[in-house]
Amino acid sequence: MPCPTRSQHPLCRFPLASLAIALTASLALTALPAQASSPAAWEDQTRDVIAQCTDASQFPDAEPAGAPVLFDDEAGTTALLLQGHYPQQHMNGRAGQELCLYLRASQEVFIAPADKLTAGPDALPDAPTDTADDTSKSDGAGSNDTATDDAATETSGAPDKAP
Repeated sequence: MPCPTRSQHPLCRFPLASLAIALTASLALTALPAQASSPAAWEDQTRDVIAQCTDASQFPDAEPAGAPVLFDDEAGTTALLLQGHYPQQHMNGRAGQELCLYLRASQEVFIAPADKLTAGPDALPDAPTDTADDTSKSDGAGSNDTATDDAATETSGAPDKAP
């Protein structure tokens, strides 16, 4: 559409070359890859998570029970398991755990009791305990197959009956 006068249409106010340059520059800026955080930035965030979580804890001697667990950016959360001792007199200094959730965008922390979480070497078995190969490798002694053991117990004193 020709522009008889430049004031009639908003696009006619700018020469096409300027418009093309502005459009190309804006597209180029949005297409740049995101910059990854530096190792120093990650260390700063880890220190901040630990400091805020231990400050929010009810344990006077709160300390991390492990490394922070970073959820993806969609969740925007970092979790940290804390350990310490309950300050209440009726708890008699019993050891306990708390789970701290750190929201990275707002830098808020949320604390919940976590004594039911298991941490340490007893938390997970080294290998699966119920596998199909367990029964084939064993000679039957000490087998964990309770259904077979129960069936053998039920029929051990009774004569075999044909169907």
